[in-house]
Amino acid sequence: MTAKASLPSDRLFDVYQSLFDYNPDAGYALDMEGNFVLVNDSAVKLVGYSSKEMLSMSFVSILPKNQIDHTLQHFNSALKGNQERFYTAIQTKNKQYKELCVIALPIFNNSKITGVIGIAKDITEIKKTRLELIKSRSQMESIFNSVDICLWSFDLGMKRLLNISPACLKIFGLSQEEFIKNPILWREFIHPEDMDMVSRKQAALYEGTSIEYEYRIIHQDGSVKWISERTIPMRDHIGRIVRFEGVVIDITQRKMAEEHLHHMAYHDTLTGLPNRRLLSERIESGLAKAKLKQEKVVFMYLDLDHFKFINDSLGHDLGDELLQVIAGRVKGCLRKQDTLSRQGGDEFAIILDDIDLKEAFEIADTCLNVISKPLLLRDQEFLLTASIGISVFPYHGQTAEHLIKRADQAMYQAKGTGRNNFKLYKEEMETGLTRRVLIGQSFHRALTNHEFSLHYQPIVNVEERRIIGFEALIRWQHPSLGFIPPSEFIELSEETGMILHIGAWVLQTACRQIKELELKGYSNLYVSVNVSARQFEEASFVKQLMDLLQENRLNPSQLKIEITESTAMTNVLDIIHKMNELRSIGVEISIDDFGTGYSSLSYLKSFHIHTLKIDQSFIADILLDSNQEAIVKAITAMAASLGIKTVAEGVEHLDQLIFLYSIGCTQMQGYFFSKPLPFPQAEELLASGKDLFKNFPV
Repeated sequence: MTAKASLPSDRLFDVYQSLFDYNPDAGYALDMEGNFVLVNDSAVKLVGYSSKEMLSMSFVSILPKNQIDHTLQHFNSALKGNQERFYTAIQTKNKQYKELCVIALPIFNNSKITGVIGIAKDITEIKKTRLELIKSRSQMESIFNSVDICLWSFDLGMKRLLNISPACLKIFGLSQEEFIKNPILWREFIHPEDMDMVSRKQAALYEGTSIEYEYRIIHQDGSVKWISERTIPMRDHIGRIVRFEGVVIDITQRKMAEEHLHHMAYHDTLTGLPNRRLLSERIESGLAKAKLKQEKVVFMYLDLDHFKFINDSLGHDLGDELLQVIAGRVKGCLRKQDTLSRQGGDEFAIILDDIDLKEAFEIADTCLNVISKPLLLRDQEFLLTASIGISVFPYHGQTAEHLIKRADQAMYQAKGTGRNNFKLYKEEMETGLTRRVLIGQSFHRALTNHEFSLHYQPIVNVEERRIIGFEALIRWQHPSLGFIPPSEFIELSEETGMILHIGAWVLQTACRQIKELELKGYSNLYVSVNVSARQFEEASFVKQLMDLLQENRLNPSQLKIEITESTAMTNVLDIIHKMNELRSIGVEISIDDFGTGYSSLSYLKSFHIHTLKIDQSFIADILLDSNQEAIVKAITAMAASLGIKTVAEGVEHLDQLIFLYSIGCTQMQGYFFSKPLPFPQAEELLASGKDLFKNFPV
């Protein structure tokens, strides 16, 4: 204890002094002006000032402004002889606020009040805890009030409800009075399918076991609700079960949310079909059943042909709509017990349980037929096809993984044999898939190591009896696989995106080599280059061509671009725009393999194309099939009427040449004249002056 003046030190005073000095709460004495004249260690610790500093201060100096008036009122009341108990706050030396509960008493000296003595208890943490408890209780009350909770208590001896909360009306549609009148009324609302389960659960109550379970009820209004109930048996002092206490909660919304989340987790969001996860579970379930009953399970993997072109050119929104329609069509081909799953993108999987191969093949064929039917969407007509691979348990695998893998391999085989068909897995397909992977991994190295080359097939004008140009055809000599035909690697390069790099190399090489021929005096030749849909769709395609022409100092008439019918029809407006750009710089456009696609003849005029190349499939049987002959005549006549040139592909025999010439088709290419030649041999052909028109009359 520290004081300004010495005090008497008799024994009783020593006791008082100890009580003051060692009190855990802050003790102090103030003079009539409110200055500290006595403080204990707890007061020093609480305020943060030293005892010397405090004895030079007024209590008002440590009060926040908002506490001064009401604290002074209590101080002045104590100076009038009253005992005061009040709450206030102080600001410590380090600027912290402390909440205090203060008891203040007057100091009497010879019956005269000379100051105030006080004890201040730090209640900062207590008040903080109280506020947190109040806040927590408020939050709990808010949560409690927002859920539909019915509390009830049932007395076993009296066989009646002691109480039931008002929430029963909202949950069951019945009032408290109705339940109290008939305590077992709630059983009449249990869903019939859940009644047995509820009865079994409740039997455990009489054995003293608490139960918690979920079941359905039929509300008074006829709607079905899910509720969660927890019931506890309560015992008396000798251990007898005397009543049940229960809590009933409406969990309908939670159940709906769970069902929605479950559906999202196991179904494709676009089509609503089972996804990979659910497919896997159903395959496992189907295989387990098939093993037990010695049945077959057929797995199909279905992939739409060239669907990526639609997505890339017309947009994913339209592509999604098409997928929804296709999903509906395929589902309509299946039996009720079959599973159709979307695996992602344009890939679907089908599980056929307990079925023979003949019926499975019929289903696959039906799927292909319905997919290929014309589809009208947003005033546009689409023709889609698909490829299907099939594997069968137990012949092609014992696990879901093997069946899926082998159906996938069979699907690639179906694509490789022309698409729009299905294939059953065979062991030799393993080799084909390995080769496909190896080819896909070799593209970058092939470009770097100069494994690609161009061969040139002459395009002739029969009337002028001369070579007017060459079609550039890519060839690939793989170091380990040997020669890989374009039919095998072009589509794969499109799928991987490498077609952009390969196509750029073809254009660059063709331009460079036709320039070499020009420099050697062959100035009246052009080179025709096939361009894929992926290349043609590139926004910078026309600029790339302009840069190539400028870089190689070529006249635009020396380069012709060939695109297929399917490319021309992927995004008609964009194609027309690009064709107009090419036309404006003098580069001519040819439609390759004309007659094999599904383009509308009405677009030909809009395309402003220069040449139609009649597909060799029509030329091969031109003198054997009157229909083929009629088609070729019609194409040639139509082209002539539109001012479009025609080039017949695949001419191999003199009689074909004579027929084509007789109907006005004077430009041709094919083995009759020359097979595709490496560049040095193509140059030799030009230099030799060889007669390519054997026995053709002048």
